[in-house]
Amino acid sequence: MHNLVHDLAISVSKLECSSINFRPNPDTCKRVRHVSMSKDDLPPKKGERVPEFFLQLQKVWTILFPIPGHEGFSNKSVLKSCILKFKYLRVLDLRGSTFEELPGSVGNLSGLRYLNLSKNPSMQKLPGSICRLLNLQTLLLTNCEKLKKLPRDIGNLINLRTLVLTTNQTVMPEGIERLASLRFLQVDSCSHLVSFGEMMQCLTNLRVLVISNCQSLESLPGDLENLTALKALAISDCVNLDLMRSGEGIRDLRSVSVSHLEALPPWLKESTDTLQSLSIKNCEGLKELPEWLQTFKLLEHLVIEYCPQLSSLPEGMHLLGALKELKIDGCSKLSERCKGKEGADWLKIVHVSKVTVDGEIVASNDNFANKGLPSSTLVWHDSSLLVVHPGLFLDYVGFLNLDL
Repeated sequence: MHNLVHDLAISVSKLECSSINFRPNPDTCKRVRHVSMSKDDLPPKKGERVPEFFLQLQKVWTILFPIPGHEGFSNKSVLKSCILKFKYLRVLDLRGSTFEELPGSVGNLSGLRYLNLSKNPSMQKLPGSICRLLNLQTLLLTNCEKLKKLPRDIGNLINLRTLVLTTNQTVMPEGIERLASLRFLQVDSCSHLVSFGEMMQCLTNLRVLVISNCQSLESLPGDLENLTALKALAISDCVNLDLMRSGEGIRDLRSVSVSHLEALPPWLKESTDTLQSLSIKNCEGLKELPEWLQTFKLLEHLVIEYCPQLSSLPEGMHLLGALKELKIDGCSKLSERCKGKEGADWLKIVHVSKVTVDGEIVASNDNFANKGLPSSTLVWHDSSLLVVHPGLFLDYVGFLNLDL
């Protein structure tokens, strides 16, 4: 039965979806809207013609080029053919390619909503024409380490909601402050980035800010108090970032994830009445959690990972009445105190519905999975976010009601 259902699904999907090696007939070509190409389907040499079938396609909305793991896609003639032919294109996925620069004609794709250029080790600059993509909602540039700068008019992308960026600049690119519709910003692996400058103050619609693996970054933006819509903040592997002296003005967050700290930053207390999820990871020097942690009355999910010096939980843990899930991993001293009824800290967490220690569930309310969590629903209005952060940011905000 499984095979029959699978065959039926494939048959139906071929009306709108196609892999290049499927080779549909001309009538089907008229209905295909989504195309995925494998490396074997592309011309082996630059300058060779694209397959005849490919030229028969008409109103294509989505093109996915070879997935990462294959040798990088670099056939510019195929890319130019796509851009010239498929004027209705909405999704263009070029991750893992090896282009140094995109064709300027990409700016003619007026309906493009999603552009993925991630994991391109050769990309050095973007054409200025990309700033004409006024319907673009998602731009992914992570792991483009050679990208020198963004186009001067990047602020013209008035509908951009999601930006994931890797750049080798020392300050954030100019123009980002004009992206008034931006909801999600991730700054990743910017090894030379020292400062955000003053580019954040106008991003009043920003909901989620992720800063990861920026080894030279010394401080958070100084104007975070202007980000009145900010609900989630995740900071990881920024070893020179002093969170104790920066972050003033951050308040009313629902989700926070931090790493490499010796103490929790005092600005966390400004989210006492709103915080629902807290992740503390890779804090080798963290020896204790503050007693004011007990004031987070809405805290539902607490994750503590790889904090080897942390020896106990605060005395007021039992006051966290909303806490539904506690996860402890890689904390040798703390783990022993939380493993079951004989643990020294067990009475502090006996009220928690689910407790996981080093991958083992040591306490679980049988009804936990069946009760449903009406106050803990993640609402993604921009589905591209799921593509951006599988396994990364869902750890931080996966239980929150964020209207993105």
